[in-house]
Amino acid sequence: MSRAGTARRATVIAIVPLLVAASDPTGDVAGCGGSPGAGTAPDLVDARGEIVELGTSARWTLTFAEPLTVPDAFGRPFRVDIAIRDPDVPPLSFAYYRGVNRLVRVDATVAHETEIYLLPERGANVFNPPLIEGATMTIQIPGRTLSADEDLTGTSPGLEALRWTVIVRDGRACDLLGNGRPTERFGVGIDPVGEDEPAADARSGLSIWWFVAGMAVATLGITTYVLRRAR
Repeated sequence: MSRAGTARRATVIAIVPLLVAASDPTGDVAGCGGSPGAGTAPDLVDARGEIVELGTSARWTLTFAEPLTVPDAFGRPFRVDIAIRDPDVPPLSFAYYRGVNRLVRVDATVAHETEIYLLPERGANVFNPPLIEGATMTIQIPGRTLSADEDLTGTSPGLEALRWTVIVRDGRACDLLGNGRPTERFGVGIDPVGEDEPAADARSGLSIWWFVAGMAVATLGITTYVLRRAR
């Protein structure tokens, strides 16, 4: 892509609004084929997808009705899938997945690594485990593992074009976000600033004050020197 095209893409990322998380009804866990009485799975109630780290990473924050237990020691470990559609790749439909071509998967095992599957290309990758705190699971992966990096620098993976949904499964029990189709958009997240690292605005403001103070000291020194010479 040309520099102009890359600039246009960067502009699009900058103006995407912060989106409200997608909510999901409480107590809607059912059989994966729609039949009742298929057992239990974690009950997803809220999901937010964000583009972070200056457009280079995707982060999902999933909230459940009850705290998660990982590893899941009862029966088969439950599974959380972020089902994604990249418009530049042919979509696939199978079982209860409709029109998807990427999966970001976490199984509630001891290691619970994050697995990335590129379905049409039959590619796979593994990334760090998600952060699990009580009823919240936060999954973050590099954008380049999901879509093509158009300028080969790792900084423009085109995440804003992707659409996603969430499918939570435990055996034959499922909880789908909405109708289970990848229609959710990414918002633009704000990267947290460490406690010992001041925000960029604070750093720049501090630098300006040091500059002003330095200029004042220099001016005072020059004025004193001139007055002494005049005497």
